[in-house]
Amino acid sequence: MTKTSRILAAAGLLGLLCSAAHAETLRLSTLKNPGSPGELAAQELAKQVEARTEGRVTIKVYPSDQLGDYTEVYEQLMQGVVDMALQPVPALDDKRVAITWFPYAYTNYASAEEMHKPGGAVFEIINGATSERNVAVLGVYGEGMGGAGFAKEVKDAGNPDAKHDLKIRVWPGGATHQALLERLGYSTGTLPWAELYTGMQTGIVDGQVGGTAAMALESFKDITKTWVQFNDHFEANWFMISDDSLAKLSEEDQKILRDTVQEISTKRWAEVKSADEAALEELRAAGATVVTFDDATLEKLAEVTRTDVWPKISGELGEEAYNQLKAATGVK
Repeated sequence: MTKTSRILAAAGLLGLLCSAAHAETLRLSTLKNPGSPGELAAQELAKQVEARTEGRVTIKVYPSDQLGDYTEVYEQLMQGVVDMALQPVPALDDKRVAITWFPYAYTNYASAEEMHKPGGAVFEIINGATSERNVAVLGVYGEGMGGAGFAKEVKDAGNPDAKHDLKIRVWPGGATHQALLERLGYSTGTLPWAELYTGMQTGIVDGQVGGTAAMALESFKDITKTWVQFNDHFEANWFMISDDSLAKLSEEDQKILRDTVQEISTKRWAEVKSADEAALEELRAAGATVVTFDDATLEKLAEVTRTDVWPKISGELGEEAYNQLKAATGVK
C-alpha cells in the first residue's frame, strides 16, 4: 500500500469512527402489539430515520408496553430514561390533556386532521402541556372517530332532543361525556373497565362510550347490538420524545425526525377513514345495527354540544385551553 493509500484509508477509518461516535440510538416505547398498524408505523419511522440520517440516528421499537404502561413511560420520558413513545398522553394533573376527548371539537376527518397538525389547536394545546414536562410532541397517529356501542336497539339517535331509556357507562372521571350524553337524552353511570363487559351483558348498563368501532370489535363484538357513530371525539396516539433525547440530535437530524413523523401522520390520515369504515362493516357483518349520520346531523349535534354542554364542562379543560378551542372553532 502506498503512503497516499494509507493516508486515505486512515482518513476513511477516522470518518467512520467519528460517525459511530456521534450515532444516537433512541428507544421508542409503544403499547401497540407487534404487527398492528401502529407498531408497523413505529417500525417505518425507525427505518426511514436511519436511512435519512445515514445511520446517525437509529430507533429501537419496544412494543406491547415492554418498558411499562403508558403512564409509567410518560414519566420516564419526562426524566429522559426513555427516549420516545407512541401512545396517549396521560392527563396526570394537567387539565389541558382533556382536549383529546373533549366532545365535538370537530365532526369529521378533515377538521380533525387540521386541528391535530402542528399549528392546529389540539396539537398546540397538547404540545403546551407536554413541553412543561420535558417532552416534545412530534405528531399524531390517528386511531379513528369515536362513537358508542349498545347491547340494545337505539331509536332516533341523531335527534339531540330525544329521550332514551338507556344507561351508558362513562369512564370514572369522564365528566365531559357524562354531560354530553345527558344532554342527548341518555342516563349515565360509571363502571370499572374490568366490569364493563359483564355489566352490558347483564343490563347494569346498556352501552359504553369513549372508543372507536375497532375497539368495540376487540372487546364487545358479540354483545354490541347497535353502534352509533357519533364522531364525538377522535381517538389518537402521539409520537413524543424526551427533550433530553431531542437535544442530543443535530438540528438537521431533529428536522429529519420531525418531518418523517409528519409524513407518517399524514399517511395515516389518508388511511384512518377507510379503517373506520372497515370496522363498521365488520360490525354489520357480526349482526349489529350501525347508525351513521350525514354532515348536517353531525353539525347539529356539534352545535347543540358547543352551546349547551361546553359551558358546563369548560372547567375540565381549563380556561386557557378552552379559549384556544373556542377561537379555533369560531365559538363565541
